[in-house]
Amino acid sequence: HPLTEAAETHIGTPYEYGGDSEEGFDSSGFVQYVFNESLGFDLPRTVGEQADLGQPVAKEDLQEGDLVFFSRDEDSGLTHVAIYGGDDKIIHPTVSQGVVVGEMEGSSYWGPRYTEARRVEEPPVVKIPDPTNELAVEAMKYIGSPHQTGGETPEGFDSSGFVQYVVSQVLDFLMPRTLDSQLDYGDEVARDQIQEGDVLYFEDEEGSVSHAAIYVGDDQMVHPSVSEGVEVTSFEKDSYWSGRFLTARRITEGPDIAEENDIVATALQYLGIPYLFGGETPEEGFDCSAFTRYVFEEARNIFLPRSTDQQWSVGQDIALENIQVGDVIFFSDTYREGISHNGIYVGDGKFIHASRSKQVTLAYLSDAYWQEKFTGVKRFTGLEIPKENPIVSEATKYIGEVDYSSGGATPEGFDTAGFVQYAYKQGAGIDIPRYAESQWEIGESVDKGNLQPGDIVFFESSYLNPAIYIGNEQVVHVTLSKGVTVTNMNTNGYWAPKYYGAKRVTK
Repeated sequence: HPLTEAAETHIGTPYEYGGDSEEGFDSSGFVQYVFNESLGFDLPRTVGEQADLGQPVAKEDLQEGDLVFFSRDEDSGLTHVAIYGGDDKIIHPTVSQGVVVGEMEGSSYWGPRYTEARRVEEPPVVKIPDPTNELAVEAMKYIGSPHQTGGETPEGFDSSGFVQYVVSQVLDFLMPRTLDSQLDYGDEVARDQIQEGDVLYFEDEEGSVSHAAIYVGDDQMVHPSVSEGVEVTSFEKDSYWSGRFLTARRITEGPDIAEENDIVATALQYLGIPYLFGGETPEEGFDCSAFTRYVFEEARNIFLPRSTDQQWSVGQDIALENIQVGDVIFFSDTYREGISHNGIYVGDGKFIHASRSKQVTLAYLSDAYWQEKFTGVKRFTGLEIPKENPIVSEATKYIGEVDYSSGGATPEGFDTAGFVQYAYKQGAGIDIPRYAESQWEIGESVDKGNLQPGDIVFFESSYLNPAIYIGNEQVVHVTLSKGVTVTNMNTNGYWAPKYYGAKRVTK
């Protein structure tokens, strides 16, 4: 018989608990390996699952290749399996000798422990879930995908990554990435009420959640194992998994995201935009602070500083327990020391951000990584541009719309002083000189702490650079690289140290 012939080639291979390769076998691992090697069958991994296969065989009708099962006692259930070799012989791994050919009825040890036998002549039929249960159907698609620690795509999964991926494909939302955080989602299900599509969670010996699977019915669950990748195994009939069951959750919908909030709605438009360090637009990609800045500008006409540490220096400090949708969460010591990352809170413990490893995506504040890096929360309210001031209203029309042009004094292109002159004339009907040095000679000097929207702020490098103060420590001005733009004059590392003075000009 091909099974017994294949089994005998492994005589002498050592016993290894959990072993299912030629380096070492336990009994069910040995049977699984021999069936695959000789008949091409993919059998389940455990003794209990293998005992559900094929047809029952009476002891007196045993033939070569049949599977014979043993129990330690009446209460322990099936604990061992062997391949029958004929003439009362069995081929199996023992703890003391490894794979051996031994007696069954003639053995004082195995004879009394014989329990039943099965004849397996066809591959086992894989459970086909109810087609109306999309989670169970989706989970079955990935049988055979490899196991990969940290994996969260069909190229490789760990258990929490597998659950996250399947749920995202069906329910179109991203669950947390860690098992601990996933336990907060869905409704708890009693063990005797588990249905297809429910997520099962298991604990380790210390009582911590350590594994997850998706139930597909008939006592079967789909999950990635280290040795086999994504596979179907028994739940209750497998003493390992049934003994480590922790809880089950039924997930039917995603978390509440405040899509009615203007900041959140704007941010969600850019899900999937790639990450680009230094990127500032949807066309080229975003880094984290540029994404936050872009969203606030588009949604509320709030112009934030460019970098994370600069953004951290403005706005209102908010305690985490008082966080609201639209607040910005800051993190430290990610890719560099200090405040280095941020994202926009969207509700239900989630935030949207430009992830360095991915793209604009959603994440959970409860994830261990973000908990470790969490620094604080800022609220950017009251930072809107005060457009009731006519000079500010005129000047801000051209933000991002007009480029720098040497000698330019019209919306076709501005230089620094030409821009200020134009805004004063068009916005308030005030004629001021054409060049910065002359502009500095007019008006009333103003202390930095008493600035008002519409005042002219001067910076000095190799020559004077005028700008228009628009409130909230911000100026609108013309730069060579960005044209008409907004800068926080106190947080910007380039402009802050170049502050020269300010003038207030009236009719």
